[in-house]
Amino acid sequence: TEAVPTPTATAAEIGQESLTSSNAGELFESAVANLQNAISFQMAAHVVRAYQVIEPSGATKMVVYGEFNTDYAVMRLPTLRVHATYEDRYDPQDDLIKHESYTYQENGKYFARFIEASMASYVEEIDLQHIQPMVGDVYQTLVTYSGQARFVTEGDGVAVYILDHPEWYRLEGAVGFADLGFLGLQENGEQLIKQYAAEHFPNVKTVRFAIYVAISEQVITKVLVDDGDFMDSVWAEVDRALIEGGEKPENLTRYEVMSANGAEYLFSDYNQVHDFEIP
Repeated sequence: TEAVPTPTATAAEIGQESLTSSNAGELFESAVANLQNAISFQMAAHVVRAYQVIEPSGATKMVVYGEFNTDYAVMRLPTLRVHATYEDRYDPQDDLIKHESYTYQENGKYFARFIEASMASYVEEIDLQHIQPMVGDVYQTLVTYSGQARFVTEGDGVAVYILDHPEWYRLEGAVGFADLGFLGLQENGEQLIKQYAAEHFPNVKTVRFAIYVAISEQVITKVLVDDGDFMDSVWAEVDRALIEGGEKPENLTRYEVMSANGAEYLFSDYNQVHDFEIP
């Protein structure tokens, strides 16, 4: 079991003066520890994938759009339970389609009960290592790469940090966008993805996380994920390979990230999530 760090400074100690590089680092480590140690917490995710596909003639061929809202209520005691509500749509003019799930432990195993908008439901067994949001890109980035975060500014009781992910090929969303998921299904999948990324995507820019920490409470309140430069660089690498294979640049399809693209994650209700029943 992963050792959970303990906060390294008290709120009173940190709040006595403006943040320095030293106590800003302590604050961030404390905020990550408080997330890991929280008996319960809420995480609301708003994710939009939006880009245009443009033909060589300059005409827009299509717009790719997906909007995904997920609200997680996490309870860790007496056993891990997660209630998640989902909303998604693939056209900004469409209504959001809603459904929900409950993840819980029973007889030493974990199960997820999915309830669709029609109220139809089904249950499937789930591995502890696959339970969202703890295995999600944002949570795992905060926990695994906290030492990479750098303090950039503070104001109104909030400290802001930037974390440029050092290993984009470990992000599930990035791997999916780069169409490398098939490698993960093979034996030694993680290593294969890393090798393929190094060989075929050497110039890819990484995904940037902006992390907001409430100074007095020492908790993470918001994470913004910007993968626009990453997406552009993936397309550039694909184009480079096509040109090296003999394709003319003027014949290539172009892709443009739209302003709506991006993701926001809000953390709240640390140790205060209301208990819920498993239906």
